[in-house]
Amino acid sequence: MQDSPPYAALDGLVAAGLLSACAAHRIAAGYPAMRPVLETEPDLAAVAAGVRPTPSDILAITSPAPAAPAPRWGDAALAELAERGRRFHYIHAPTGTIGSHGAETGLARAYGAWAAGEDRYRGGTTPPGLAALAETTTTATVEQLRGLCPPAVVDDAAAIARRLKESGTLTRWRRWADNPAPGAGLGYASPLLIPHWAEADLLIGDTLVEVKTVQNAQRPARIARWCWQLLGYVWLDTGDRWQIRRVALYLARHGLTMTWTVDEFAAGLVGDPGQVEQARESFRRLAHQAATREGATLLPPP
Repeated sequence: MQDSPPYAALDGLVAAGLLSACAAHRIAAGYPAMRPVLETEPDLAAVAAGVRPTPSDILAITSPAPAAPAPRWGDAALAELAERGRRFHYIHAPTGTIGSHGAETGLARAYGAWAAGEDRYRGGTTPPGLAALAETTTTATVEQLRGLCPPAVVDDAAAIARRLKESGTLTRWRRWADNPAPGAGLGYASPLLIPHWAEADLLIGDTLVEVKTVQNAQRPARIARWCWQLLGYVWLDTGDRWQIRRVALYLARHGLTMTWTVDEFAAGLVGDPGQVEQARESFRRLAHQAATREGATLLPPP
């Protein structure tokens, strides 16, 4: 999709005290998606874990630097994990492509460590495997981090990647992005609507994609929640920073993508096209109130 930093994982690992903020910024600055940004604004390297390129501008979500940055448990190993992962991707599975089974299982082991950091970010609790490793080792190694992902999860992740290719979904997505060369990004990972409060999955071309990995997609109430979640993301893009014109649900285990224009999607959910604007403004007001009550900061317009 986009060779961008694992933003949520870095935030989670810093919050858990397992990664220093300085190391998180260094790791983030090394990802290819950051290169064009840092070439024009090199000072942003110091806050790279909070930098998000968008179709309209560059977001820089910064926080005060620690007075005396000290190395953390995972600084060296996580930096090596990121660097090795980027090299492996470049050789075996360039951005926008799916590698062999062996390549995808190798990547899944690395992603398991980043997923543990993201779980800490989303849930506020360090996953048991990561917590146990941190408690029993003085410093982490790359192989210990790769070992956090159970074999069954590794195989499952590789199978989901294969389904993306075999179903024809990846080819379709590449068309949405005007068929870039292998290694070039298809769009944007984790479009940010409200920092630490609302973050979508993927933006490919002008299509916002919500990815679901459930086995059973036959529960109408659950599907309705997914649809409202997706429309909520669109409505929270108040300044059209992400330039979303279509939306899609991707059922990753089924290889199925369903798409709508934003207008038809909103009209279908609201029920009356004439009430969409009123519903959108009411939602934005309530969402912004809820976000600020919970300590989130709204983004400035692009």
